[in-house]
Amino acid sequence: MSIKQTLVTNLKNFPGTKTRRKLVVIYVDDYGSIRVKNKEAYDRLLKAGLAVDKTRYGYDTLCTREDLHMLFDVLTSVRDKNGHHAVFTPFANIANPDFDKIRESGYQEYYREPFTRTMERLGSQYDDAYRLWKQGIAEGIFRPEYHGTEHVSVWKLMKALREGHRSTTVSFDNDSVASPCFPDEPKIDYVTAVFDILKASDNEPLKEDIRVGLNMFEELLGYRATQFTPGGGIYSPSLHSYLKECGINDIHVNRNMAYPLGDGAYSKQFLYLGKKNEAGQRYIVRNCPFEPFGNNSKRNPTVVDNCLRNIESAFRWHAPAMISTHRVNFAGAIEPTHRDQSVKDLQILLREIVKRWPDAEFVSGADMAKIIFI
Repeated sequence: MSIKQTLVTNLKNFPGTKTRRKLVVIYVDDYGSIRVKNKEAYDRLLKAGLAVDKTRYGYDTLCTREDLHMLFDVLTSVRDKNGHHAVFTPFANIANPDFDKIRESGYQEYYREPFTRTMERLGSQYDDAYRLWKQGIAEGIFRPEYHGTEHVSVWKLMKALREGHRSTTVSFDNDSVASPCFPDEPKIDYVTAVFDILKASDNEPLKEDIRVGLNMFEELLGYRATQFTPGGGIYSPSLHSYLKECGINDIHVNRNMAYPLGDGAYSKQFLYLGKKNEAGQRYIVRNCPFEPFGNNSKRNPTVVDNCLRNIESAFRWHAPAMISTHRVNFAGAIEPTHRDQSVKDLQILLREIVKRWPDAEFVSGADMAKIIFI
């Protein structure tokens, strides 16, 4: 690690809420959301000229029964000093576009379906997947939180479809979203950023989406989400008080980012673990990246060592180790070798954690908040 990297790794853990306990949280974005429908859709998109093979998100789809079994086997292969297994805190999108209904409307109306219905449509390899979600919750190894109702900007998607944006249309025709654009057409910025806005008034329909999504979350998973991170990392701070009314106490953010207020105004500030906003919510800023596959879909051979160095720095500064990763690493329906390698890397990481820090404690995101935000 370079001197600059070492400095950054340490400085990011200096501010913020402290704890003497060595807490390990694994946050995983994108569970429940559709990106590429399946391997057949991937092949058709590639044949059409969309470079889905050049981005890891070209391999991103819902986790199958096999994916979840493999993941749960790894999580339960280790125990901490309290006898607890490792636990995933997936940030879940509870719904997806209802492609058939949207097409039937001539792209004039947006319709959504719960992620459970999406899995039913994807075929037999998803049989029992929803039950495994519920089993993981009951066993304390899989504790989802809210990532937005769906993982696509509805107004950007619908606008692109109505205007005949070619890559959007080709992708949508294959029950997929957010594929790379054709080289000769304009890119749609932040198409997966659910909460991106142009005008302050754009927040009003998003409030209804939040209400619907959090109610659907509770109905399907059996409890109320208390943590939120926006899909695409973008949202308006104007939503804080509404999110608070809906039960969200903690918000995951980037350390430095200009957040849109609408009408050309932005809120830019330095954020850190435990800092409160005007609604009394606490910010959570993750500090230990773990991405076995990079954005170019190439494997990162140093992923375990890099994550361990970040965990070491977090503990040195008495911060919880908040591991950050994405579902695409653990989804094998399109490219099982990616999943297989990621699961292997995860197992090595978890075994090293309990070996190096025998007093480490595996906790969910919600449990971490209860411990450190007293």
